[in-house]
Amino acid sequence: MKHSPIESSVSWLRRKFVTCSIAMIPWLIAWHMDYRSLHADPSAPDLASGVAVSSFLPSPPEFFSATSVACTGGASAHGSDDQAVPATPTSLNAELKSDRLWLINTRYISSNACRINLRDPNLRIRRLDRCGRQTPSDLNEYLATMNPTRPRIIYIHGNRRDPSAAIAQGLWVYREIARNRPTDQAFDWVIWSWPSEAESIFISDVRKKAERTDAQGLYLAWLLAQHHTNAQPTGLIGFSFGGRIVSGALHAMAGGVVGRRKLDQPPIRGADVDVGLLAPAVDSQWLSSCGQHRYASQNMNRMVLLYNHRDFALKYFRIVSLDPRSQALGYTGPRSIAPRHDGTRLPIRARDCANTVGNHHSEKQYYQNACYAGHEMASLIQSSLIVD
Repeated sequence: MKHSPIESSVSWLRRKFVTCSIAMIPWLIAWHMDYRSLHADPSAPDLASGVAVSSFLPSPPEFFSATSVACTGGASAHGSDDQAVPATPTSLNAELKSDRLWLINTRYISSNACRINLRDPNLRIRRLDRCGRQTPSDLNEYLATMNPTRPRIIYIHGNRRDPSAAIAQGLWVYREIARNRPTDQAFDWVIWSWPSEAESIFISDVRKKAERTDAQGLYLAWLLAQHHTNAQPTGLIGFSFGGRIVSGALHAMAGGVVGRRKLDQPPIRGADVDVGLLAPAVDSQWLSSCGQHRYASQNMNRMVLLYNHRDFALKYFRIVSLDPRSQALGYTGPRSIAPRHDGTRLPIRARDCANTVGNHHSEKQYYQNACYAGHEMASLIQSSLIVD
């Protein structure tokens, strides 16, 4: 039976609609899981996931009960948008007093890699107390407090975190790492707050944030160059898109091109930065000798990589990258990693956490379940002082 042109067009549109709707189902589910994680208390067990919370290292029983006590007062990144942050248990107070907490906020400067200022980026720097209350600071103080015997760990969060959530999440991760530190070594904890708040839904939002990671990588590369100049032992921890910012920064620092830009300074290689990546949303081939971030390993000392071959969001990473062959490093685990600056093989400690994290793209579950994220990331504190 022959159909009219109008009937044929309607039929074609219906088929396209059904096909697109089916393709969107995984993203709807992934977005729902991300939304639930975004609005959950970082210190609370993820009961909705049905996964029991197990403590991977002995910890004082008062830790979890103390997290229900919220700090009061103080200012946040937007003043009135203050978010209560769980208090630190008394048993940790003495140990944490010697640690210093910082906030670096890039939400107020350009996210367009072609237009950003790489000579003197206007990074907004604040000091934080353990409750997330901010005290004005600046780059001069940040640089003046550097110490070659005191590691400085920079934490970069993932997508869909507003300013308050970024601080709350960063402090929660800090406590998980601090209580698992192998020694009493004091360190500085820096929360890198980048413009990742939810702006739209589904693919458009994710692709927009993926594009922003280029500018963030360049900003971070500029700061890491200051670390190197001051002989500051440094560690980087990135979750999801935070991992992409980490690899882009180390690549740019070594003279690589990121977002069609390079740093306005001579390349630095051999910076010996210790790197911790959790479910990194970066192409698994980008760190290879021919990859887009191929120089990143030339500034690495060692890498800790926690990935998940069942991660439901990273399973469809190819949709974000627009390459049907692309797979996320946080989904596949290490495949091909370029050598370090001296030609030696990069030491990598990798663990597939699928059995404990399940199909979730949840940073919290890497720390709360038996993937030992707190222990693994805490190892960067001591190892950043030792060059392999």
